[in-house]
Amino acid sequence: MTPQIAPYGSWKSPITAEMTIAGKNVADPIGFGQIALDGQDVYWIESRPEEQGRSVVMQRKADGTVVERTPAPFNVRTRVHEYGGGA
Repeated sequence: MTPQIAPYGSWKSPITAEMTIAGKNVADPIGFGQIALDGQDVYWIESRPEEQGRSVVMQRKADGTVVERTPAPFNVRTRVHEYGGGA
């Protein structure tokens, strides 16, 4: 991937408004979280509303290659902090 330079405010993002609200409702947007660095590699958790909210670990290598580290149908999402209803 070749870096591109653009004037302030003119950079075109590959993430559209429609992508951020895709899914069953606006509570299920495409999401990127828990970003971590390991040397020149970048890792993040990506939530995918089009896959019933499945969350996967993604990696961007130093050469620009992006790899999905969580094979389907596995999901790295946790529900540990959700309301349990027993209180």
